[in-house]
Amino acid sequence: MPYTSLAWSRARELAHGSVQPLVPETVPVDRAIGRVLAADVAAVAPVPHVDSAVMDGWAVSGAGPWTVLEADAAPGHTAEDAVLARMRWIRGLTLDEDQAVQVSAGALVPSGTAAVLVRDRGRVDEAGRLTRADHAGEDGPAPGEHVRRAGEEAEPGDVVLTAGTLLSPAHLAWASSCGLDTLAVLRRPRVTLVITGAGLEQHGVPEAGTVRDVLGPHLGSYVEALGGLVIGTHHVGLDDRALLAQLGTDAQDEHQIREATGDVVVTTGGTGTHSRREVRGALAAAGAEILIDGVAVQPGHPLLLARLADGRMLVALPGHPLAAMTGMLTLVEPLLAGLAGADLPRPGHVRLGADLPAGLRTRLIPYTLDDGVALPSPWRAAGMLRGFAEADGVLVCPRDGAETGDVLEELTLPW
Repeated sequence: MPYTSLAWSRARELAHGSVQPLVPETVPVDRAIGRVLAADVAAVAPVPHVDSAVMDGWAVSGAGPWTVLEADAAPGHTAEDAVLARMRWIRGLTLDEDQAVQVSAGALVPSGTAAVLVRDRGRVDEAGRLTRADHAGEDGPAPGEHVRRAGEEAEPGDVVLTAGTLLSPAHLAWASSCGLDTLAVLRRPRVTLVITGAGLEQHGVPEAGTVRDVLGPHLGSYVEALGGLVIGTHHVGLDDRALLAQLGTDAQDEHQIREATGDVVVTTGGTGTHSRREVRGALAAAGAEILIDGVAVQPGHPLLLARLADGRMLVALPGHPLAAMTGMLTLVEPLLAGLAGADLPRPGHVRLGADLPAGLRTRLIPYTLDDGVALPSPWRAAGMLRGFAEADGVLVCPRDGAETGDVLEELTLPW
């Protein structure tokens, strides 16, 4: 038997725990942003990979004064060729006692370098002799000063990123510095969208009796923001056979064959207990197992979570716009996180800036921030979108209500 009118927090936990992480895939480092790492990653190169200068100046060996070495000029080369030629020269160079060579911050220093004398602490005379400037002291630089030694951050074989990490730009830069070109990540969940309902206009101002379709054109972007990959969008209207075709296992064409390999189906509309309920009928006909039949939350009470006969998961969203938008945070977000191998997204906290009366259920209320406190939007009925469009986040208000100054849980929007 499915859970009915399940508590909001428990519904999120159940959605997250109802699936197993997807199998890994290997992607280039520059395409791994926002993905979950499937396995520990070890460095394949030392970091840094060579001894390098931390500051502009001279790489020196011995106590000085120093003879400054210079590479032979390479006539006819471009500026870039000259830089590369000098790098090759330094790579093959070994400093003897009381020798020096000019280096730039971040650049390779030659073998035998004891330290780097910072540029404003040294001076070179006409004979090419480097001495310390008057203000530099008599015995600097100290051994190892201003030199970054190879491998000081990581050695080959060191674990530098652990499985389960949600990869950020900083992680990817670090992976690149460790010599990695690809990463094994958990596959992004593939999602099919199915839009039900009659009288949905795709453009302009709808005539009386019809409504503008505000979910179909934009729900895919919402799914992508939550980490999913949309592989198909279908408008089935009130055609029960078309709806059943999207939920069944008998693929009729190449598009359905492709989508049958997906992970999640998200439908909109037709979930109410006192409406035509086309989604419930299609689920029964398709042999689906309903896991959640209603969540104790406003808006979005008639939410459904089901497992289709072929193993795909289905989330049925209500047709009211705000109910559908908050329903995405209630069930779709934790479901996609579970499939992606990520932790259940936990609510944050914010201080309330106005009283909220008691209600029948947990309420999800768009809010805006004003001087660090959350002001509930007046535009929070199930059919309203203005409050959600203006929101800095969504308050999770308990059934008993809350008073000004209380700290409430809040959901961060994925944009």
